[in-house]
Amino acid sequence: MKSDIATFISTYGFRCCHIKNGVPIEVGAEERDHFIYPTKDNTGDNISRENKYYGELTGLYWIWKNVKNEQYISFRHYNKYFTIKEKKAVRFLKSAKDGWIVATARKNPPHKYIEEWRIFCRIIHEKYPDYYPSLVKLYSTEDGSGSQCNIANMFITSFDQLAEYCKVLFGICRRLRDEIGDTDHKKSDQRYCAFMAERFLSIYIDANRLPKMEAELHYQGQLLMKTLRVAEHLGIDADNKIIKWLNKCFQNKCYKSSYDC
Repeated sequence: MKSDIATFISTYGFRCCHIKNGVPIEVGAEERDHFIYPTKDNTGDNISRENKYYGELTGLYWIWKNVKNEQYISFRHYNKYFTIKEKKAVRFLKSAKDGWIVATARKNPPHKYIEEWRIFCRIIHEKYPDYYPSLVKLYSTEDGSGSQCNIANMFITSFDQLAEYCKVLFGICRRLRDEIGDTDHKKSDQRYCAFMAERFLSIYIDANRLPKMEAELHYQGQLLMKTLRVAEHLGIDADNKIIKWLNKCFQNKCYKSSYDC
C-alpha cells in the first residue's frame, strides 16, 4: 500500500534504520564506490560531486530535480527519524497549507569557522534581504549560535513547499561556494553548506510565517553518538583507533526495520 508521504533517506552506504517504504539515496555517489542501495544522487540533474561541501543536501537537490508526482515529501538520514505517526503528519499537512514538520528547536553552538558564517550573513543581507530580520531574530550575527534551530536538515512538507525552499536554499549555497570555495578543513568540517542550511530552514519558515509542527528525533545508537561527540569536543582525532572502532559500532547499529514516520 502506497504511503501518503514519500520518504527519502540520505545514506553514505550505511544501513538505514526504520526504512519501511522509504527510498534510501546514496549521497556523494559520484565520489564513492561502496553502495548498498540502488538510488544514487549522481543520476539525472545532480550536484553529487559537491557532496563534501553540501553533505546530505546533494540528496535533497536530487529529490528536488528528479522526483515527480509526490504530494508530500519526508527527508531524513540513515541514522535518525521523526517520532511522529504518519497519520498525524498527514493530518497536519492537510489542515495547515504550506506547513512544515521539523525537528524540535534546540540550542546550537557557534559555527566553527566564523568567517564562513559572516559570509552567509552578508549574502542574506545583500541578496535575500527579506530573510535577514529572521536571521537576526534567531541567531547571533557574530557566530551563528542560537536557541531556536530546527536541526538536522530533516523535515516533512509538501513537494510544492520543498521546491520553493530549494530555490532559495541552493541559490544561497551557490553563492557560498563561489565566495568560500574549497577548504582544507578536516572532512567532518568541510560541509559548510549543510551547516548553514540547518540554520536557514528555521529562518525560511519564520520569514515566510509558515505553519510549523515540531517533532522529536530518534537517533540510532544515541549513547555511541554522545561518546563520539565528547571525543570530538576533547579533540580526539577521527583516525584514533578507538574512535574508528566506535564509528564502526555505530554504523553497525543502523539496520533495516519495518517502521517509518
